[in-house]
Amino acid sequence: MFSSSGGELLNLLLWFLLALYVVTVTAGLAAALLRPMWIAITAFALSGLAMPLGWQLTIGSGILSLVYLLAGVLYVSAVTKKLNQQIEFSVQPVAKSQGLLRMALVLIACGSLYLGCAAHIEQEGFSIPEPYLKIASDQIEERIIKPKVPEWQYQEAAAGFREEFKHAVDNFSENTIKPYERFIPLAIVAVLFTPLITIVSLLAWIPAMLLRIIFPLLKISGITKIVSETKEVQRLTID
Repeated sequence: MFSSSGGELLNLLLWFLLALYVVTVTAGLAAALLRPMWIAITAFALSGLAMPLGWQLTIGSGILSLVYLLAGVLYVSAVTKKLNQQIEFSVQPVAKSQGLLRMALVLIACGSLYLGCAAHIEQEGFSIPEPYLKIASDQIEERIIKPKVPEWQYQEAAAGFREEFKHAVDNFSENTIKPYERFIPLAIVAVLFTPLITIVSLLAWIPAMLLRIIFPLLKISGITKIVSETKEVQRLTID
């Protein structure tokens, strides 16, 4: 991850958004269609238990699974309550109740990233990615060394600069970064969390739109149907 290029990072972001929207859409279907409510909660519990299987079974992965389960329970409860208060079925409560669920999914993604980065740094230590060092080195050579050094001396001067630059970076990494490298995963997650929340919130209309398309399709295909219920209502009146 540390050496990923801009294109690779964009690709990871797109895959993350795709996975998040798949989860939110399936969560919406489960919350709206699975009755009684405990069946939908059981579905979230089973998917939450499956999450650590993709990671190492640790305290961290267990906590992230609990976060997912709690968010799922709260989401199902909110959707069930709002649907019970409506006379006719509407997708709006299903889509508009997903704010907490989206935040939990972003938190889980960041937590997963933290666990992976922390394990990588613990095993191999942290080093500044070579592609970024090369970009910085090339920029310095182009803007500072090349204009001040005669062309016939440029290759020798550039080679000497690269060696000094590498030595300076190694000293910086060893003396400045290494004592605090265990905090780097936390810093990465802290920097990414707010932008991810913002992006996911701005694109929240996508899963909402998909749900508005899927529910009518399920009805047309005969998988679901509208059922009318008669309920007794108690009211307080003056005797």
